[in-house]
Order: sequence, then C-alpha cells, then structure tokens
Amino acid sequence: MNLKSARAVVTGASSGIGEATARLLAARGAHVVLIARDDVRLEAVARHIRERGGTADVHAGDLADGTVVANLARAILEKGLLPDILVNCAGAGRWRPILDTPAEEAAAMMAVPYLAAFNLTREFLGGMLSRRRGHIVNVTSVASRLAWPGAVAYTAARWAMEGFTAALRADVYGSGVGVTLAMFGTVESPYWTHNPGSRERLPASAARQRALTVGEAAAAIVRGIEREQRFVLRPSVFRLLFLMNALFPRRVEASLCRRRRP
Repeated sequence: MNLKSARAVVTGASSGIGEATARLLAARGAHVVLIARDDVRLEAVARHIRERGGTADVHAGDLADGTVVANLARAILEKGLLPDILVNCAGAGRWRPILDTPAEEAAAMMAVPYLAAFNLTREFLGGMLSRRRGHIVNVTSVASRLAWPGAVAYTAARWAMEGFTAALRADVYGSGVGVTLAMFGTVESPYWTHNPGSRERLPASAARQRALTVGEAAAAIVRGIEREQRFVLRPSVFRLLFLMNALFPRRVEASLCRRRRP
C-alpha cells in the first residue's frame, strides 16, 4: 500500500506505540488523524509532525465510550477524512490476578482495546467497503496467544483482539479491505509507568529478552501496512514459542508460570 497522501487514523496516538506509528506514517507522507483522551499531549504530537513537514488533525475523546466513538467518527467523516488506514492502537489495563481485579476494572480493560477497536472500525468500515479499499491494523500483545499469572483481565482482552481480527477478516474477505494483526512482546513504553507492578509480573523467560522500542514496533506496523501483511510479530522468536505451545502446551505453561527471581 502506498502511504503517500493516504489518510490514516491512529488511536492511542498521544504516547507509546500509537504516537510512534503516527509520526512514522506522517513521515512517509500520510495525513494522520490522532485520537486519544489527552488533548494536550495530542496537540504536542501534531505540532511535532507539522514542524517536520507533515500534516495532522487532532480528535480527543475517551474510546471506552461508544457514544464518544460515534461522535469522533462523525466529526472525522464530516471533514472528509474517511481513512485509508485505521490503526487501532489504544490499549489499557493493569496486570492483576483475578482476585485483585474489580469487576469494573475488568470491564474497562475489555472496553479498551477490544470494544474501542470494534466500535471505531464499525464506524469507518462502511465507507471503506463502498470504496473497495482500505487497511485496518489491530495492535495487541503476545498475551493474545499466551498466558501467565497475574494478568487475567488484560490477557482476556488481548485474546478478544485476536478473535476480533480473525472474524473481521472473514467479514471483509474479497472486499479490497485488508486486515493486519500486529502482535508484540515486551515494549519499552509509558505503559510500565502508568501501570505499576505490571513489569514485576513478566514471566522469567520474557524478562530475559531485550524489550522492543516503540520505534521498532511502529516500524513493524508501517511495514506491515505497506506490504499488506496479515500478521506482524516482533520479536520473531515468539513464532517458535507459539509452535512450542501448540505442540507442548504443558511445558510452555510451566515455563510461563515460573516466577521471576527478585
């Protein structure tokens, strides 16, 4: 897919992978539409893009609210910005054991990323289908296929993202609209600061691996869009772990459940 002059909507664009992806798309010639809750931070990202010759619009709102999602989408469409690319990157959720996770917190983790991605995609998909082109990227964690202690609601929401992606791909089959699932291991991002205690719950095997930078994750996403890939995975070592999990699930489960040493 050619990014020059493409319109790209990116959620979670105020920080982390979303911000890095928006900046890189803009650097490749796309007009980016930035969505997140923090309007001040969004404006700073947009200013950075414009200062480097790119173009960007800002739409602030809480994607956990379906009414807000509908209003944001309407405002974007009224400006003539039906996206060629939609990157569902907004995510939330603290790693907690099930007994330490209140019901409302579990619901919030399902709202973002899963329902946010579902609702925003639904708002834009009709236009993409009518035009018979477009590309949707759903960003998730390797927790979509693996599970470890102390992250129950978080893991369930990420599994929902993979299920949503597979079902969406079936819905748009043959339509000209592409769908990419972008899945990442540990990424050094503001997530760890905003969710204290989560890093300590990393499995020992994951903690030994080098974490990706947000720039590396963004580069993988943008390359996946350009090449219209179905699946993007970094680090690639997880391909082997997924295969091992399919063949020897008890062994992988034991490895992931092994506690980190203090």
